[in-house]
Amino acid sequence: MSFYFAQKPFEMFGKTLIQSVDLQFEKGEHIAVIGNNGVGKTTLLKALNNKYKEDTYLMDQNMTTFGNMTGIDYVISLNTELFHLKQALMDNYEKVSDYIALNGYEFEQTIITKAKQMALTEADLDKPIKVLSGGQQTRLALLRAFISNKPLILLDEPTNHLDQEMIDQLINHIQQSKRTIIYVSHHRGFIDQTASHVIEITPESTRKFNGNYKQYKEIKDLESQTEQRIYNKQQKEIQDLERTIKRVQTWHHSAQQKASVRNPIEQKKLSKLAQRAKVKEKQLNQKLQEKHIQEPSKETKSYYFSHQTSLPKRFLIRFEDVSVNIDGQAIYKHAHFEMKQNENILLTGPNGSGKSLFIALIRQHLSPDEGIIEITPSLKIGYFDQTNNNLNEAESPLSMLLVRTNITRSQAQTLLASFNFDKDQIKKPIRYLSMGEKSRLQFVLLYFSGANLLVLDEPTNYFDIVTQDLILIMIQSFTGQVLIVTHDSYLQSQFKAVHWEIKNQQLYNVSLTHTRESNLDETLKLLGEYKFIDENGHFETDN
Repeated sequence: MSFYFAQKPFEMFGKTLIQSVDLQFEKGEHIAVIGNNGVGKTTLLKALNNKYKEDTYLMDQNMTTFGNMTGIDYVISLNTELFHLKQALMDNYEKVSDYIALNGYEFEQTIITKAKQMALTEADLDKPIKVLSGGQQTRLALLRAFISNKPLILLDEPTNHLDQEMIDQLINHIQQSKRTIIYVSHHRGFIDQTASHVIEITPESTRKFNGNYKQYKEIKDLESQTEQRIYNKQQKEIQDLERTIKRVQTWHHSAQQKASVRNPIEQKKLSKLAQRAKVKEKQLNQKLQEKHIQEPSKETKSYYFSHQTSLPKRFLIRFEDVSVNIDGQAIYKHAHFEMKQNENILLTGPNGSGKSLFIALIRQHLSPDEGIIEITPSLKIGYFDQTNNNLNEAESPLSMLLVRTNITRSQAQTLLASFNFDKDQIKKPIRYLSMGEKSRLQFVLLYFSGANLLVLDEPTNYFDIVTQDLILIMIQSFTGQVLIVTHDSYLQSQFKAVHWEIKNQQLYNVSLTHTRESNLDETLKLLGEYKFIDENGHFETDN
C-alpha cells in the first residue's frame, strides 16, 4: 500500500511551517525524517496520522497523559471495547464471558510475551506508567505501536531514553519489519542502520533521498561543494563584467575629452560611438544582474558559556560505601565514586541501573541509606533535565528568562534570537514549543546559571543534528566541569571524559580499567619478546 501526502502551504495554527509538502511512501520503506527543531516534523507525522487514521499508528512521545494507567491497560486500550470491558470487570465479574469472547486474555498474554522482547517484565506492566523510568516508558510506547499491526507506523524520537542494548533490539526489529515505518530521529547511528530513505524537511520544502544518513550526508556535502564552486565561478564572471563596463565607461570618457567641440565630423562620430557604448554597457549590466545569485549558506552560529572559575579542591564529589534502596530494591550496594578537579565525567549504564538516582544524589535531592557523599560546599550545579520538567509551561521563554536573570528585555530578546528563537516563539507559552526548542531554552537558562559543574541528563535527545553539533561545541568550551549521562554513541565518542559505568549496583571507573588492561597487555607483550631471564634479572631478546 502506498501513502501520499501533499499540501501547499503546510500550516499549523495559521502559521506556515513548510511552503510545499509533496511526499510518497511505498510499502515496506523505512524512512527517517530529519530537519531543524521547530520546522514541523512532529506536526507532519500528526497530519499523516489524521489523513490515514484507519491505517496508521502514531507513537505517543509524551506519556504523562497516561501516567495513572498501568502499562498493560495502556496497551490493551488499543482495542477500546476490550479496554472498557476490562475496567468493568472490577465491579461486575459477570462481564468475564464477554472478555473471553473477545479473546481478552489471549491478547493480554500476547502483550506479556511481546513486552519481554522489549525488556519489560509482567511486574513492569502492572505498574502505573508514571512510576516507570523514561526508558521503560519509551519501550512501552514502542510496544503499543508495534502490537497495533497497522501497515504504517509513525515513530517520534523512538531512541530517546533507551540504553544501547534496547536500541540494538529496536534496530533489529525495524530491519526485519515488512511494514512501512516513518520515524523522526536525530540519532545518526540509528538512522544509518535502519533507514532505506531519508526525508529532509526545510521551511521551503520536503525532499526524499535514497539510502541512510551517511549516504544522505554525502549527497548534501557534494551538492554544497558544487553550489560553492558555481558561486565562486559566477563571482569571477561578475568581476570580469564589472571591469569590462568600467573600461567602456573610461574609453567613452576619454573619447569625449579628445574630440574637438568645433569639428562636426568628430562630434558625429563621437555620438555614434556613445550610442554603441551605451548599448554595450546596458548589455553588460543586464548580464551582471543575471549573474547575481545568493551565496550558499554557511553555518557560522556557535554557542558559548561565559568564563567559569574552577574550584581549588582536589575532589568535587566523592561517594564512600554508598548504599541506596528504593521500594525494597537495592540500587547501589557499597558503591564508590569520585570526581576530581579539572575532570569531566561520562556516566553510562542500562535503563533502570540508577543513573537518574545518581543525579538526585549529587544534587542532594536524596540521601543514601548508608555511606557518605561528600560534595564541595562551593560547588554550584547547573542541571539539564531530559524531561524539561524544570520549565514553567505557562510562561513564555522571554518572561522566564527575565524572571531568572538581571538582564534587560532587549538583551533577553537578543540572546534568545542567538539561540534561534524567533520573535513569535519568545512570547508564546512554553507548552507550544517543540521538545527540541524546550531543550534549547534549558541551555539558555544554563548560560546564566553561574554553575561551575554542568550535569547534563541526555542533553541531545530532542536536538536536531545541527544543534547537536553546536551544543557539543558549547559543552567543550565550558571552562568549568561537565558530567554527562547519555546513551548517544556519537556524543560519547566526541566528549573527552573519564568514563564511569553503573553495573551490578556498583560504579566502575571504566577508563581506569581500560588503562590497567592496556598497561598489562603492553607488559605481557614486552615479556613475550624476552628470550631468557636469569636468576639475577638479566634478559636476552631475539635482537
